[in-house]
Amino acid sequence: MKKYTLILLAVLFSVLSANDFRFYADYATFYDNEKSFVELYYMLPRFAMERQEAVNGDLHGKFLLAVNILQNEEKVYSKTLIVDDVLAAGDTLMSNDFIPEILSLHLLPGTYHINSMVKDMFSGKLSQRESFLEVKAYDLSVLNISDIEIASYVGLSGKKNKFTKLNTYDVVPQANPEFDVYMGAFYTYFEVYKLTSGGKYTFQSSLYDLNGEIVYENNIVESIAPGMYDVIIDYMDIREMPSGIYDYHVIIKDETTGEMAEANKHIYMIRENEMDLMVYDEYALFSEEGLDSIFLILKPLMTQPEINNFRSGNIDGKRHLFVEFWKKRDPDMSTVVNEYYAEIMGRIKYANENYTYMKKGAKSDRGRVLLKYGFPSEIQRSDMGGYTKDHEIWLYEGLRGDIKFVFCDTKGRGYYELIHSNMEGEIYNAKWKDILTAGAKSY
Repeated sequence: MKKYTLILLAVLFSVLSANDFRFYADYATFYDNEKSFVELYYMLPRFAMERQEAVNGDLHGKFLLAVNILQNEEKVYSKTLIVDDVLAAGDTLMSNDFIPEILSLHLLPGTYHINSMVKDMFSGKLSQRESFLEVKAYDLSVLNISDIEIASYVGLSGKKNKFTKLNTYDVVPQANPEFDVYMGAFYTYFEVYKLTSGGKYTFQSSLYDLNGEIVYENNIVESIAPGMYDVIIDYMDIREMPSGIYDYHVIIKDETTGEMAEANKHIYMIRENEMDLMVYDEYALFSEEGLDSIFLILKPLMTQPEINNFRSGNIDGKRHLFVEFWKKRDPDMSTVVNEYYAEIMGRIKYANENYTYMKKGAKSDRGRVLLKYGFPSEIQRSDMGGYTKDHEIWLYEGLRGDIKFVFCDTKGRGYYELIHSNMEGEIYNAKWKDILTAGAKSY
């Protein structure tokens, strides 16, 4: 399958670190008995397994799945399990045959790192993924929606198993967000909290394209809330959609209170005969002013020749430069998704949502550092005691030694400027501590 990428959409899928084979990972968070409940989803490539033949002719494979979750470099969860698989004599495998797995745990709200490793026990081949986990803090004083789980199958449970939810439904997760004309239908499962018990609420799901336009819409469904929370299972068939990245979007309205809540999930639609369109057609949507705006965000990641070529290029040249920029940095050309692109878009989204002063987002000092160097190993924030100006110190362990970036709200306006770093090529100020204390809290 040929390679394509699409521009300016944050995708929260993890980055593939080792690629002897490819596996998929995803997660969803829910509310459970006054705690945040996390489900980790995996799809392990059945077709990539090394197998040993049994006496009866069956072929046996075995994966080891190891998962570690860390917060501020401290391990908070660790799980290792063996996944056995049997291919009956005479059966064949397809390239889209995967083994679904699920791990469940409670975690406090916050941001975590997930290290996932899958090893083929017979061949020794392995793949690893590094990803981020955002655990919600559910506020039940307002209408809330859990994360959305994409599923390949949903049905009433005949016998309780690891995919059974609420002792009622079997929900088999689909951690792979990529669909095609053959596998273009999917289910979703999510939960709604703080409904009016016995009251009516409505639900509608839609599909949005890159321009924020609705391209597919299911009918509005009316339901009566059985209690303060309810489960929603939805179905969508996108086999007629053109190639692209879409937002699966849901909206809930409590008809009694008028409250509304929304949630979304990014998905891919891939048509092999449309792959030749490449990224260029996506950049064709942007004016030269729009391309220049993108350039200001991506400039910290570019080489000097790329920067010079962009500045001297016409509008077509600028479009082609962006196409080549992503292609050259794709770490795994055998996959459909450009993992580098996905990671950078995730960082841009995070910066735009969290560094909101003057809407600077990814163009702020913190945004630039995040884009260029990734998420820090640790962030030290000023306390509320008033002895220093508000500041953040970002620490990167193992990045050319231990590297730090010091950001300070020097004017007391909520904007954190980079005032010091020991990273080569960044601003260096040996008296940065004086800036933190000079006139502290006098602004």
